[in-house]
Amino acid sequence: MAVVRKISTRLAIEGEQEYKEKIKSVNSELKTMDSELKLVESQFKGQMNTMEALTAKGTALQSVYDKQSQKVGELTSALDNAKNAQAAYAQRSEDARTRIAAVDAEMDNLRNSAGDTAEAQQRLTTELDQLNKELQESQSYEAAAARGVNDWQVQLNNAKAKLNGLDSEIQKNRQYLTEAEKSTDKCATSIDKYGKATATADENTSLLTKAFAA
Repeated sequence: MAVVRKISTRLAIEGEQEYKEKIKSVNSELKTMDSELKLVESQFKGQMNTMEALTAKGTALQSVYDKQSQKVGELTSALDNAKNAQAAYAQRSEDARTRIAAVDAEMDNLRNSAGDTAEAQQRLTTELDQLNKELQESQSYEAAAARGVNDWQVQLNNAKAKLNGLDSEIQKNRQYLTEAEKSTDKCATSIDKYGKATATADENTSLLTKAFAA
């Protein structure tokens, strides 16, 4: 039984390493931005419902969101690149199978024909061996590309989920900022000074839930 060679995704997918380096760079920037968001929250500890704190937090959140959006874009490109490689290797495998079938058919004709066909059969046997090697190689590369596709898909799904979470945070922060702008003391009413939902906000949410359930 032939040993199937395991190919790395880096070898199978052109540009794979470059995409990984881009994502690594974006992740490093995101880490810095996450720390800046934590810094804002620590600077305004006990004042998180004020306009100043909410404005600063909104700016920090938007920066993280923009960088996360860039990450989603890079991952989408990386995934498309891996899918294209997988499709190319799949086509190469299919082409090899078609050629193998044609050579097999030609071999059968030679075996059933009269006369000396030994030389022709030897030529076809050599060709068949080469085609089988090509098929094994393309299948190995196809499998590696498939692993790359799966890996990029998981990363993209996670990145999109985080982007959705950031969007929700930004929308909430904008709501609190609007409340602060309208209030006489310039403080949001749905959250307390520690950024926690107030009893009033919880009651409003409960009433809204009951209204929809009615």
